Amino acid sequence: MIAARPTHRIQDPNAPEPVAATRPRRLRGEGYAQLLQRRRHNPVINHTRRAAGAVAPRAAASKRVNVRRVKAGMLHPDLQEAIAFHRAIVAESSKALVGYDTAKTLANVVLLSEIPTTYDKQADRQVNAGNLLLRGVPGVGKTFFGVILAAISDAKFARLQGRADLQPTEVVGFQMINPATGELVTEFGPLASAEVILLDEINRIPLKSQSAFLEGLQDRTVTIGKTTYELPAFSFAIATMNPAELGQGTFPLSEAATDRFAIMVTIGYLPKEEERKLVNFDFKRVRLKSLMSKERIIQLRASIGEQVFLHERLGEYIQRLVAATRPYNPDTEWYEHSPSKLVERGVDLGASPRAIICWARLAKVWAVLMRERAEVYPQDIQDLAPYVLSHRVWLGPHAASHGLTTDLVIKDVIKRVPIP
Repeated sequence: MIAARPTHRIQDPNAPEPVAATRPRRLRGEGYAQLLQRRRHNPVINHTRRAAGAVAPRAAASKRVNVRRVKAGMLHPDLQEAIAFHRAIVAESSKALVGYDTAKTLANVVLLSEIPTTYDKQADRQVNAGNLLLRGVPGVGKTFFGVILAAISDAKFARLQGRADLQPTEVVGFQMINPATGELVTEFGPLASAEVILLDEINRIPLKSQSAFLEGLQDRTVTIGKTTYELPAFSFAIATMNPAELGQGTFPLSEAATDRFAIMVTIGYLPKEEERKLVNFDFKRVRLKSLMSKERIIQLRASIGEQVFLHERLGEYIQRLVAATRPYNPDTEWYEHSPSKLVERGVDLGASPRAIICWARLAKVWAVLMRERAEVYPQDIQDLAPYVLSHRVWLGPHAASHGLTTDLVIKDVIKRVPIP
C-alpha cells in the first residue's frame, strides 16, 4: 500500500522563516525624524527571524538614541514644569467642576499655545494664546468652566453677557467729554481692559456687535474713536455658545468670528457616575488658588514652541489635511479636488490657512501635556483634528439630507490623506 504524500513541504529547521515585506516601523527610543530617515534609506525591509550573524533590530537602533526622549524625566525643565502645571490645573479645577477632563486638557493646550496673531515691533506682542470656544446645551457648566479657568491664574477677569441689545461700545469702550473738565475721556470696555474675558452666550450677540470682537481676538488691539489701543500682553478669550436655541434672540456666529478661535470643544452631559456626585456636592467649601503667574505662562509658551520638534513632513501633512477640507470651488479661487468625496458633496467652505497656523502650535503643546515628549507624532495631529476643524468646516444646505455631519467629513479626510 502506497503511503499518502505529505500535504506540506518539509523545511530546514535552521532556515529563517520569511515574513511579508513591510515598511520599517518605529523602534523603541526612536523619534519620528529618525524613522523617516530610515525609511528613506531602506523603504522596504524583509523581516526574518533572527539568524546566525543577524543584528537584532533593537540593538541596531540603540546607537540612534533620540535626543527628544519620551520620558518626562529627560525633558527640558520648562516642559516638565508645563506638564506639572497642566496636572495642577486639572486637579484644582476638579474641586469645583466635576468631570470634563478632555475639555480641561484642551483648555490648557490653548492656554499654553503660542500662536502668531499680528505684526508688532515688540516681539512679545507678535504671538498670543489661542482663543477657546465652548459649545454645549444649557446647564452643562460652560460658563462655570470659564470662570474657573480665570480663577486659577492671577489675571484680571471680566465677563460679558451676550444679549440681543448689546452695543459695540459696551464691548470695546467709548469716548465722551468730561463735563467738569471739558476733556475727552476714554472709557475702556471689558475686551480692552481684561486679561481673561468670558464671552458668555456669544450667539446671543447681534452681528453688528460681534464684529467688535474681530480686531481684539486677532490683532490684540481695539480702536476707539480714532485711536488704537493695545490689549494686555496676557490676553485669553473664552466664549460659550448654545446650539440648541436657534430661534428669536440668537444670531449665527459668522465664519470670520469662529475662525478666530483656535479650537472648539463640545461639552455634553456627564456620565451617570459623575452626575451622581453633583447630588451632594458642596460648592460652599470650594476654594481655588492661583497656580502660576501670567508672566510665567507667557514664558512657558515660548519655551514649548522652541523645545518641541515638528518635522517638516508633518508640517506638510497638516497642510494637506487642511487643504482636503476644501471642495473645488472657482468662486473661492480653489481649483483642487479633495480626496474625500464627502467634502466635494456636502462642504461649502473648508478650513482656512489660520487652521494650519493653529494646528501646528497646538500639536506641540498636545505632545508635551498628553504624551510627555518633545516631538510631534502623526497621532498628535490626528487627535486634535476634530477640535481644530469642526468649527471651520461649513456644510452646505443639502448636507443634512445626505446624512452628512461635520464629524463624518473630518473622519473621512483623516482616512483619505496618507500619513507621511
